[in-house]
Amino acid sequence: MEYVQFLVLLFSLFQIHINSCMCQHMGELDSTTDKAALLSFKLQLNDPLNSLSGWTRNSTSHCTWFGISCTSKGSRVESLQLSSLGLVGPLPPSLSNLTSLRTLNLSHNLFHGQFQLEFSKLSHLRHIDLRNNSINGTLPVALSHCLNLKTLRLQGNKFSGNLPPQLGNFQRLSILSISINNLTGSIPPTFGNLSSLTYLALARNMLIGEIPSEFGQLKKLQHIQLSENHLSGQIPSSIFNISSLVFLSVTHNNLSGSLPIPNDNHRFQALPNVREVYLALNWFEGILPAYLSNASNIECLDLSRNRFHGPIPLFGNMRKLIMLDLGQNLFSSSTARNVHFIDSLSNCTQLEYLRINSNRLSGEFPSVANLSTNIQHLCISDNFLTGGFPQGMDKFQNLISLSLEMNSLTGDIPRSIAKLGNLQNFLVHQNIFSGEIPEIFANLTRVSSIVMRNNQFSGKIPTSLGNCQQLQTLDLSWNRLNGSVPEEVFKLSGLNYLVLEHNMLSGPLPSDVGNLKQLQVIDVSDNNLFGTLTSSISGCSSLLYLNMSRNNLSGEIPSSLANILPLEVLDLSSNNLSGPIPQELANLKSLKFLNLSSNYLEGDVPTGNIFSNLSSSSIRGNDDLCSADKEIARNLQLHQCKTKGRQSNHLIKILVPISGATLFICLVFCFVWALISRRKKNRVKGSQSLLSLKGLPPLISYSDIQIATSHFTAENLLGKGGFGSVYKGTFNTGDDGASINNVTFAVKVLDLQQTKAVQSFLAECEALRNLRHRNLVKIITSCSSIDHKRDEFKALVYEFMPNGNLDKWLYPEDEESGFCLTLMQRLNISIDVASAMDYLHNDCDPAVVHCDLKPANVLLDENMAAHVGDFGLARFLCQRPSQRENSTMGLKGSVGYIAPEYGLGSKASTSGDAYSFGVLVLEMFIAKKPTDEMFKEGLSLNKFASAVDRNQVFETVDPRILKNHGGSEQSSSNPSSSNDSSNGGTSSTDSDHICRKYEECLAAVIRVGLSCAAQSPKDRLPMRETLTKLHDIKKIFLN
Repeated sequence: MEYVQFLVLLFSLFQIHINSCMCQHMGELDSTTDKAALLSFKLQLNDPLNSLSGWTRNSTSHCTWFGISCTSKGSRVESLQLSSLGLVGPLPPSLSNLTSLRTLNLSHNLFHGQFQLEFSKLSHLRHIDLRNNSINGTLPVALSHCLNLKTLRLQGNKFSGNLPPQLGNFQRLSILSISINNLTGSIPPTFGNLSSLTYLALARNMLIGEIPSEFGQLKKLQHIQLSENHLSGQIPSSIFNISSLVFLSVTHNNLSGSLPIPNDNHRFQALPNVREVYLALNWFEGILPAYLSNASNIECLDLSRNRFHGPIPLFGNMRKLIMLDLGQNLFSSSTARNVHFIDSLSNCTQLEYLRINSNRLSGEFPSVANLSTNIQHLCISDNFLTGGFPQGMDKFQNLISLSLEMNSLTGDIPRSIAKLGNLQNFLVHQNIFSGEIPEIFANLTRVSSIVMRNNQFSGKIPTSLGNCQQLQTLDLSWNRLNGSVPEEVFKLSGLNYLVLEHNMLSGPLPSDVGNLKQLQVIDVSDNNLFGTLTSSISGCSSLLYLNMSRNNLSGEIPSSLANILPLEVLDLSSNNLSGPIPQELANLKSLKFLNLSSNYLEGDVPTGNIFSNLSSSSIRGNDDLCSADKEIARNLQLHQCKTKGRQSNHLIKILVPISGATLFICLVFCFVWALISRRKKNRVKGSQSLLSLKGLPPLISYSDIQIATSHFTAENLLGKGGFGSVYKGTFNTGDDGASINNVTFAVKVLDLQQTKAVQSFLAECEALRNLRHRNLVKIITSCSSIDHKRDEFKALVYEFMPNGNLDKWLYPEDEESGFCLTLMQRLNISIDVASAMDYLHNDCDPAVVHCDLKPANVLLDENMAAHVGDFGLARFLCQRPSQRENSTMGLKGSVGYIAPEYGLGSKASTSGDAYSFGVLVLEMFIAKKPTDEMFKEGLSLNKFASAVDRNQVFETVDPRILKNHGGSEQSSSNPSSSNDSSNGGTSSTDSDHICRKYEECLAAVIRVGLSCAAQSPKDRLPMRETLTKLHDIKKIFLN
């Protein structure tokens, strides 16, 4: 006992000694040392504004210096405030000598290095503000010595490491803001001890783990900002019990589960004073609790991009509501519920922002005349809404953005829209609006985006668009517009995107197009434009994408196109262009995609840049093109240019004056003229594809095919079908003594023992004779002859597809072969097939129905672009219903792919092809045949729909798609091909984002497949609308 008393006495004496030393040391730090510390601090700084020029050693008192405040007694530095001066430098240890410092504010400068002061000397500190600098390192644990700290602002720096649990010791701390740094680890539960805390901001870091339930102990807390981290788990119910809470944001995390539900066993106040709640971009699910939709003080509520479901909530009690975002959830509705929803919002007289897009709302959408006149943003897009254009829209004089796209709205666009003078975005695409586009744009002088694509608009393009001088995007594609493009459009100097594809526009492209210096995209493909391609288009100096394919343009390609240096995509295919390919195009270093196919171009193909990697498909269908280089000629399937012929012509020109040769020259010219005339006639007769084969005759013999297939050996057998076998054939082709080239084609040999094989042969010839589309297999020629046994022989010669058919890629014989289609490749193939079917159904006269769409009939070229083949069961849809040509009685088709109504003898229809396409899409993304066990009950659509509803997409799709889903996929500029590449490693944020995008993309594609494969023909999605949806899915995925 005496020993213990001795130790206590010894410890007391030691403590008295320590305190004495500290007092002596503190006494040594006075105003002189403060001045020295400040001068030392200044010496290490770069002061670009000379703000500290008055800090000199000769000054009478440092207390008069800029940014300095001192105590009333002793002239000790009490406050150092040097905010927003552009100061550059470290935080030197000498600042630790300012032992009386209460406020340190160095915010909005360029301080760097670590924040490591002797905080044991700075026990008087109350406020630290170092926000928006470049300070790095870990947060100093020694900060816990500053027990009087009330404000700690460190946001906008480069701090890393974990949050020290010791920060929870600040009993007087009211503001803690460390957002926008590189902090990792979890949030310490000790933060629940910050009993004076009113403001907590830890956003935009890399924090993980759950939100501590101890936050519920912070009874003074008003502001919680935890957005853009990697937090997981559920929101603790204790947070919803903080009655003082005014602001809550957990946007962009990995939080999940349902929102807390009140428990009758304890008091649950449910955010009685909250004004702003942001829960977007998480994985929350379940039905929205009533207490949230009834919170009367809420001004901003953002629940977007989650999985909330159930009937869309009513918000009648939120009379202070300004912003409501319920977008991208699973809320549902009916016509009656829509009326109740809009009626409930009529009490929200301050509402400015309303988004209910990308849910499952259905039924007619009611009048919005009762909504607040303050509405600025209204978005109801990407739902299943029907009815006409919502009435009452003209009362919203402050409306900035109107977004109605991707619904099933019908009828005309009301002229009252002309009253919306503040409108900037007008988005109504992918609906079923019809009629003429009214002249409503004269007053819309502030509009920047007009997107009306994929509707049924007809008539002419409004000239009042010329008043929209701030217009940047004009998209009227995929409608039925006719007439010429108004000159007024080409006077919109700020236009960036002009997309008018797939209409019935005519006339030439005005020369005024060259005035659009900011234009980046021009797409006028699939129209009836004629005339020459104006050289003034080179004035579009910012142009990246130019697509004028599938028109009637004539004349030569202007060499001035080479002046558009940023150009990346140039598509002039399927026109009537003639003359040479300008050599200057080879100077376009940015050009990534070039398509000049199906024209009348001639002469030597240029070399260099884009032409170095050109594929034969890019110039196919130009019979008079050649190449002086033998290697290039072989790769592009061209003949070599005849240089000797040019020398002969030059010699003939020299001999022209010789009178004896005059008659001979005349005869030569007559002979050449006859050849040209004959070639033109052949072109008119549709033999363009034959002539491009450099010597292959229009009808080839049995012996030609026998030699090409090496006597039909098994090594050349590509596959067998219902009516015959397909072989790989290598043909020798040449032209008037030119060097012989070996060209590979696919040869379909008909088994004439099969019933209806001859009918299949004739049907395929008839169907493919006049069809021209990049995603259809091209028939080259045919053979109707006798074999060596004198038996009848019939065969068809097609383009050879080196990557085989889709079936082999989905079900490779060798699982280790590496045959695996990426998500982007599957999506591109879906788009290619849908494009081909849309062409057959909507752009052919009469329309063609394929009747046998399945993976084995989808062939893949060298770029993995898809081509639909095998038209042996194809039917023409005749205008007269009395004709029986399109009956499906006796139609075989393929089990699992054929539409159910065909089994009952229904007539062939485009909806039957839509059904087959839907099955094809589902099979492509889950890699299970329709005859699989999971498809016993029809298509088991309920099972699929349920999987999509629950967002269990990853459990449904082909697991090979997800093998590399952490990487990023990019599609090539060619819409019919895909090149997948990885960008290397990704951060966890990127990985989560990519995973979410994969899931959304897969779910959207499966929904499209289900919509096409509906049991009832009237419920199936038409191919044109299907194609549009797939294009939009791809754009969203890539963006």
